[in-house]
Amino acid sequence: MEIVFQQILNGLTLGGIYALIALGYTMAYGIVKLINFAHGDIFMVGAFVGLFIIASFTANFFLVMIIAMAVCALLGFLVEKTAYIPLREGSPRNMIFTALMLMIILLVAYLSRYSITAILTNVKFWSGLVLFIILIAWLVRGRIKLGSRTGSSRINALISAIGMSIIISNMVVIINGPRRATYPQIIQFGEINIGQIGVSGLQIFIITASIILMCMLYYIVHKTKTGVAMRAVSQNIDAARLMGINPNRIIGFTFALGASLAAAAGVLVGVYYTVAEPTMGTMYGLKAFVAAVLGGIGSIPGAMVGGLILGVAEILSVAFISPSFRDAIAFAILILILIIKPTGLFGIKTKEKV
Repeated sequence: MEIVFQQILNGLTLGGIYALIALGYTMAYGIVKLINFAHGDIFMVGAFVGLFIIASFTANFFLVMIIAMAVCALLGFLVEKTAYIPLREGSPRNMIFTALMLMIILLVAYLSRYSITAILTNVKFWSGLVLFIILIAWLVRGRIKLGSRTGSSRINALISAIGMSIIISNMVVIINGPRRATYPQIIQFGEINIGQIGVSGLQIFIITASIILMCMLYYIVHKTKTGVAMRAVSQNIDAARLMGINPNRIIGFTFALGASLAAAAGVLVGVYYTVAEPTMGTMYGLKAFVAAVLGGIGSIPGAMVGGLILGVAEILSVAFISPSFRDAIAFAILILILIIKPTGLFGIKTKEKV
């Protein structure tokens, strides 16, 4: 029983992290019916931002957490404005903003290899920049002719999300390098003894922090005016616009809020496992997506419960079946839930006109 209890505690620790990431997926889907596959990479950025703050400024855990959450909230907001709003409302202003962000990304990539002097004298760079500007001008002109709101298919949004995921992960590799980084022990906890069972204080802290953050999110969504606006936009974006709500502002806030929770999860993972690497967002992101589907994509309580269930199932499979099943168990659960209850544990069946 001591082993079972210890493994359940390990699973709840991991599940709390999955739940924090899954909340970003479920909020994005609930409000714009979009699977934001760049969300896992924002989680990874949160871990590296926390590491940078520790190395450069302070080792105070709470300051590190707050700064990482703020930086990733801004990143999540910029991702939505760069990659998603031009597909939803392709006005010339939105397309020009996207073009400027892509130009900044390309400039950072060039600066990682060449000096500013070399770039200023690089004919290929300037030729490519001119062609890029001409292409954007042509696209903006075509959009003006078609109208600023021509709609977009979900497959376009999915491709854009995958593209942003690749861009973010590669930007981290360019800035930090492909190597994994070691997280210092910035917060120390002893061991709490419950009878003959030793419980890590760090695990209790991570579970408690995850629960507090999830409760704060629940309060924002259900007890504030912004939360009411979020739910209104989720129900009917056009009706919300008629009621005086700015849907783009609310959607941007939703992405920022989800990204801040992912950043908190990134810092907690770094502190718990004492390591951060540029590829960590892929698997954590996929498993958090499974947790969101398990709980019912679009349901905030479902994402919380789904993350905890997935974490416990994964750890128990490692302990009592085989470590080889660590990653497979998540996708086995996904297949089963899609077959048995496609709407998830807390999902609601909806009718859609075709």
